[in-house]
Amino acid sequence: MLEAAEALELAERQSRESRLLAMVNERLHKSLDRRELLAGIVEGVRTAFSADRCVVYERGASDARAVLAAEATSRAPLPTSIAIDGDLRKVFSGLTLRRERLPERAAAYGEGARSAIAMPFIVDGRVEDAMLLVFNEPRTLDDSDVGALRLLAFHVGLALSNTRLYERERARRRQAETLERVVRILRDTQYVDEVLLVFVVTVSHELAVDCAAYGAEEERLERRAVRLRETSGFTPEASVLRAGLESLLSLEDPSDAGLLPADARRALFGDAGGVLVPLRTEARLWGAFVVRSDSGLAEWALEDRATFFRTLGSHLEIALTNAHAYERELRRAQERETLAEAARTILSHTALQPLADVMCRFAAALVHADRTCVLRWDGTSYERVGAYGQDIERTLAASGFDLKRRAQRPAATASAEERRVQRLTDGPGYVVIPLSRTASDLSGDTIDAFLIVGSNRPTRFARDDLRLLQELGALLALALRNLDLYEAMERANRALHESNEFKDDLLAMLAHDFKGPLTVILGYCELLLEAEHEGDEVKRIFEQTNRLVRLSEDALILAQTQSEGFSLARSIVDLGAFVERCVRTIARESARITLELPAQPLTVSCDGNRFRHVIDNIVQNALKYSEGAVRVAVYAEGDEARIDVTDRGIGIPNDELTALFTRFGRASNARRRGIAGSGVGLYISKKIVDAHRGTVSVRSIEHEGTTFTVALPLAQAEVEKS
Repeated sequence: MLEAAEALELAERQSRESRLLAMVNERLHKSLDRRELLAGIVEGVRTAFSADRCVVYERGASDARAVLAAEATSRAPLPTSIAIDGDLRKVFSGLTLRRERLPERAAAYGEGARSAIAMPFIVDGRVEDAMLLVFNEPRTLDDSDVGALRLLAFHVGLALSNTRLYERERARRRQAETLERVVRILRDTQYVDEVLLVFVVTVSHELAVDCAAYGAEEERLERRAVRLRETSGFTPEASVLRAGLESLLSLEDPSDAGLLPADARRALFGDAGGVLVPLRTEARLWGAFVVRSDSGLAEWALEDRATFFRTLGSHLEIALTNAHAYERELRRAQERETLAEAARTILSHTALQPLADVMCRFAAALVHADRTCVLRWDGTSYERVGAYGQDIERTLAASGFDLKRRAQRPAATASAEERRVQRLTDGPGYVVIPLSRTASDLSGDTIDAFLIVGSNRPTRFARDDLRLLQELGALLALALRNLDLYEAMERANRALHESNEFKDDLLAMLAHDFKGPLTVILGYCELLLEAEHEGDEVKRIFEQTNRLVRLSEDALILAQTQSEGFSLARSIVDLGAFVERCVRTIARESARITLELPAQPLTVSCDGNRFRHVIDNIVQNALKYSEGAVRVAVYAEGDEARIDVTDRGIGIPNDELTALFTRFGRASNARRRGIAGSGVGLYISKKIVDAHRGTVSVRSIEHEGTTFTVALPLAQAEVEKS
């Protein structure tokens, strides 16, 4: 009977062990997820041993606490985290415990526990988990129970090793996928803040962690972006001292949270674990990013975790470098555009105060200043000629600028570069930019203008800001000098205009006042000639007086054509009849003129009084420079009416034809022959014809004769064109 009972007990024990091992294999085949495997095992073990509770604890982020990994119970659930002490410390040290009588208070076993078996799960040579089988009634636990659980623990350890391999492989795949997504998203970002925000959001989402990015600012790390899980309940500090982190920030590899000084660890990670990853751009420390996790990223092997975050940091560094380069190029493009606009503004202002006000606004916008002003020496002190913002006196006081003392340039002992380019003066919250001396004081050693820039920030302006202000100062100095030159030019123009007006007035006065006495003299000469005084002296007086009358008329018309008030009093006339009247007046003195008129009227729009001067000038020249007949022909050609005046006189050299219509232009052969003339008649005639929208031209062969042609648009054609 005893042998049969022992055989039956052995069979039952073997059957239980077989069921337990089959359960482990079944769970392993169903899922390689560690949590699912442990959840199935605790339920199967509790059922197999008719226990009240079966629970598995795993190591937490620190070795001081354990985290509830799986639980099967009919009682109230255990807390999710518990301190590793007492029996748990022994189990996590590798011991198997059999407790047939538990104390009333045993937190690890749960309320009401009376007896229990605690068994370690060894995974890859290290105790990672502890399983507790709990009974609420006192129970004798024999060696067969312990042996069955040890066999189970051995196989569970192998199963957990398999799940760990699977989880590592899955984690690596997830790392690769996360890296791919992060790289793809960062590739489409251009700005630094955008890169940081996209990075922390993506990492937090992909890894289920808290993530924050920090930039290095002098003695502190300042938070630039952060993304927290909703259930984390912890926010990394916005600013952390660098002093205790320098040794870790100087490394290229990530550092575990446990390596940080206590103050920095609490500020960045709280009670959880994680990693700190330094970031560098252009071989200089830029900052760092931190990843915080309550689970401590326990499913990742340490070497895998370090490699992953080092790779992740490298991609972020590349994205930051590209973003910095993009922002720098964008900022320089904006700066170039602002300076170009400032240069264009210089050209559009001719008054000092509006220009100075605009340039002050440019300076403030360029470096994000709060106030700017332009000072200029007025003989006794520096006067404010332009300003932007309020409380300029505050900046002047901070810079120590003396408004009553005229600034001097560097001494002769200074270097050539220092004398050529005046270096600006800067301090906390202010910049003083000396401007080039004015055009009126090019030989002096004083500085007569300054650009003052102020800020409410207590720090100095950045180096790039100083460079931009110096470039803007060069533009402003050029603008001030241009204003001086413009004012000098305006004064010279006014003087020249006044002189020109005086000349025109004098010429018109002389021409007008000469004509009156000459007319009287001419009248008495005519009376003497009619009284049969045929003396040569009277004829000579008459001829010279006529010449003076024509010269005075030319001078008067010349003065009118030079003035701004020259205009035409047009009317519609028959050009043939008009030319006939003009020629008949001249023909009283000369019978050498022959006239050819058209059969039909040729109507033109002209000022009769002024155009008569053209006919008189050209016909009188033909009579003066020839001894034979002078032919005057009026005809139509196309939409123009033409007048030809042809003589058989001395002609004009071919290379001098273009000079005839200039002021005082005369042919050289006329001067050689001693023929009198002023050289302004044809110049005046061309001015009058041009005012009528007509043309005047000349054809000539020396010693054979000359033809002048005047063309005017017919009245109907002129109306159609207008």
